[in-house]
Amino acid sequence: MMNSIVVGILHRDAFYVKAFMSVDALDHSGYTVKAFGACGAECIKDADVCISFEQEPFDERQDCEKSFTPGCGPYAGVSAVLREAKAFVFDRRIVKRVSSAKNLETLPFTRKGLVCVYACTGGIGTSVSAIGIGREIARYRGERTMYLSLEDVEDAGLFPERARAMHAGETVYRYLRILNGEAATAEAFERLFSAAAARDEYGMYRIAPDDCLNRLAGFQPEELLIFIRRVFTALHLQRLVLDFGTRIHHLSGFISLLEPDEAYLVEVYSEDESCIRKRKSVFNIVKTSYEAIFPNCEEDIQKTGGRTEVGLANAFGLSVKEVCDHITGESA
Repeated sequence: MMNSIVVGILHRDAFYVKAFMSVDALDHSGYTVKAFGACGAECIKDADVCISFEQEPFDERQDCEKSFTPGCGPYAGVSAVLREAKAFVFDRRIVKRVSSAKNLETLPFTRKGLVCVYACTGGIGTSVSAIGIGREIARYRGERTMYLSLEDVEDAGLFPERARAMHAGETVYRYLRILNGEAATAEAFERLFSAAAARDEYGMYRIAPDDCLNRLAGFQPEELLIFIRRVFTALHLQRLVLDFGTRIHHLSGFISLLEPDEAYLVEVYSEDESCIRKRKSVFNIVKTSYEAIFPNCEEDIQKTGGRTEVGLANAFGLSVKEVCDHITGESA
């Protein structure tokens, strides 16, 4: 069960504050909302985050490290405001611990243990390709493999309906609690990720997607590296497939932290003219280990009841096999 996050609310309109607190009390568990007259000593002591929508309405606001203005605005809805407030709390906790967790960089990946999949344009099958690669390696190469989506919004239809797992948001929340606690041991992380990860019918590990913004996408490159080293070690993985989607600059910052033989990059692209133009614009940002042209696989992907089944017994599967031959060193 998630602990309650204490949210302080600052607003000159008393009716707004009252309405905000009443809606929260009815519909949003996991939060405690308090009203403060000023941002300063009071909220520093009693709140995790202090929300204000007005430009510097209080003299002490600039001195409070917990002050936060949600980008969604005051009338976007209580759920949207609280979601941003929770992300702010998470980010502060991460920053607090990153400097003390540098020793995690010594945890090794296997050679080409990370498979980073990306594309220069959306809608051409990056996630489907990444899942296919992970499934091929897990079932047909016999390696302990996991897939993680780092896209801003993950397609929930790609998650197996029968699989039951902890959602990414709760996984990150529990991870940060361990990281911030006194008992940040290898055993604690192993228990967490063993409970969070589900295995699909191909034997590949997955974490269930969030209902809205993907919490894993909120990690900065350094934070992401620490997180996946913990996952890799806790689950005794041999491969970890990371789906970056079109987040090219985020991928570039991440791989700059790695040793040359730790990651293998796979670019998914089509021969569409717009895709070719975009590839030229990012050529100097990401250097690809192996370029993979996946065919138009719409006819190979089965969709049932809003779910998308990523199979390998088709032309798409042959393309995936070729890429995996290069990743695992089985190509001629």
